Amino acid sequence: MKIAITGTIGSGKSTVCEYIRSKGYDVFDCDLENKYLLENDSKTLKKIKKHFPECVIDNKIDKKILSSIVFEDIKKKQLLESIMHPLILDRLLDRKDNPLFAEVPLLFEVDWDKYFDTNILVISNIDLVYERLKERGLDISDIENRINNQMDVNEKLKRADKIIYNNGSLDELYIAVDKIIEEILC
Repeated sequence: MKIAITGTIGSGKSTVCEYIRSKGYDVFDCDLENKYLLENDSKTLKKIKKHFPECVIDNKIDKKILSSIVFEDIKKKQLLESIMHPLILDRLLDRKDNPLFAEVPLLFEVDWDKYFDTNILVISNIDLVYERLKERGLDISDIENRINNQMDVNEKLKRADKIIYNNGSLDELYIAVDKIIEEILC
């Protein structure tokens, strides 16, 4: 069984995934796979060098430069996604863990929900999202830019199989996660 965990930026999906790992389950992390490919995969380096040469310094990808480019230009963002997403998806689909949980931030945006038996959407109220992202060091313009680059939360709600509202304490979040895991796996 493949179970996707997704959510808006700052919603707590990574916290949910950390908790699921602590319960002994494997969680495939699309962002970590992306990072791994950008830092270690020669084919990825070659493709980035071809399409984003200004991001390659001393034969290494400068992710900060790359990020600033793609968050400012939707066409370049789409180009980067067209390079990275198939690579990440191949690595995900190769996994044989059962169950396999996967943290997929852009699950609905890239229509990957079709590859999963079920999905879990983690959402939080917007004030909490801003607070969490400020704690990560993002300024208001960065926060708004990233939020505006995501699918509207109402669209995500329509496509979600299970929803976790992360507006309370960690204990409340963990109780909600335990309940959903039990529903899905039993």
